[in-house]
Amino acid sequence: MPSAFGFKPLPLHAVHQAPSLPQAQRHASPNDPALSLLTDLHHGPCVVASHRDGLSETLHLMMRSGVRMVFVAGSDGALVGMATAEDIQGERPVLHASRHHVPHHELTLADVMVPVARWDTVDMTEVRHARLGDVAATLHEHGLRYLLVTQRKQGETVLRGLFSARRLEMAMQTAIEPDLHSRSFAELEQALAH
Repeated sequence: MPSAFGFKPLPLHAVHQAPSLPQAQRHASPNDPALSLLTDLHHGPCVVASHRDGLSETLHLMMRSGVRMVFVAGSDGALVGMATAEDIQGERPVLHASRHHVPHHELTLADVMVPVARWDTVDMTEVRHARLGDVAATLHEHGLRYLLVTQRKQGETVLRGLFSARRLEMAMQTAIEPDLHSRSFAELEQALAH
């Protein structure tokens, strides 16, 4: 029977046994379009945590959400950074706690996140014509595990999506190792200090 808007309901079917979950992993080649593995934030929610959240509660949020990176919002809700599982579980918290004489359990995301000012991004216009190999080369050359994609909309820069090195590695069945030779000694020193 058609509804008031002229649409009709789709037929429903009973499920007699539990269906299989879809396999998210897919195989890809370096020549495939970059958009094929872009996590498009316009088509799904991104995980956002507060800069005041503790490290263990953030790891719990990541595990529940099935992600290895969260965006970090400030008090006003605006993005102030991002943090990966590696940032939270690696040496950054230990160094920060030691340097500032703070117990590890009192650290927050603000202490370990990568602030927005230190993000390297690529514009969506570049991604539309790129291949997965180009994305992998960018991740490799700049030693990144995530490549953030931005887009200009009505005069404003909007976060459009991201590429994950782990997802590319799984799909292309190859490792994307950082190119440490492309960094200067000063950049390495700065990275180790944070």
